[in-house]
Amino acid sequence: MEPVTHDDLLDTLVAQLETLTSICGLLSSRNTGDPKRIEEHFHSLLQDKIRLHISVNGQQLEAERAEAKFKCALADVFFNTGQLDVSTYELEFAKAYENFINIKFDPQALCDKADAEVAFISSLQRSSTQMDVDTAKMNVICWKRLTEALDCLGTAASLPDVKNLPRIYLRRGDCELLRRRLGVAPWSYELAAKSEATLTKNAEIYYRRAMRLAKAESIEDEAEATVKRTIAASLSGHLDNLQSEGASERCKIDEIMEDMIEEGLLIQGDIGKLGLERKHMSA
Repeated sequence: MEPVTHDDLLDTLVAQLETLTSICGLLSSRNTGDPKRIEEHFHSLLQDKIRLHISVNGQQLEAERAEAKFKCALADVFFNTGQLDVSTYELEFAKAYENFINIKFDPQALCDKADAEVAFISSLQRSSTQMDVDTAKMNVICWKRLTEALDCLGTAASLPDVKNLPRIYLRRGDCELLRRRLGVAPWSYELAAKSEATLTKNAEIYYRRAMRLAKAESIEDEAEATVKRTIAASLSGHLDNLQSEGASERCKIDEIMEDMIEEGLLIQGDIGKLGLERKHMSA
């Protein structure tokens, strides 16, 4: 039997931390549970051990990624269970990556942070239906976070060791549509409304780039990027491509369109603008 190394122990600790992150995500989606127990478990059983094994073998990148993701997820579940106000939530979220010194050279960490930014605004917007939130302040925060997500993804895409570029460009397009979404009710953010044409065009450009990159890597990503590019172009008024698709293509468009509505990339009003009917889901 081979001896257990510090690498093995660190991998086990990181896996436990990733499990806690997954539990946080589950609790956030249900707005239930006690995140304090998760926080106590991290501080009492994992944090010091992770620091110890990092100091011995010097391999800290994977652990830093996992810890930052966990802290974002933990802040999210505290907020979604009503135990943090908006200001404290934003502060805790910002602290999650403040010690990640080399993040600008780590494409995976940059993508993780971008995903966390999007999750942050999703929770913030969802909470607005349940608590008294200053819409003007919330819009500024959401715009800032989405812009930060785009910056992270842009930096990640420029790094030489980046992987899965099609997904990164798909996420960049998604972030532009999320910024566009801030310009319509109930948010009605003036900056987003004035920038709608630019944001939609940016999304189309990113989706087109993802489509081209995916040709050699992923049929699934290529299909998603193709449909999203077509939808973004149609939002800019180029409806012929969308309305001329055949039955099989329309089925794929309907499927992805429903996902886009679910993720907040489109609203019901967009469906009418696109000249389509929403057949399978209620508004």
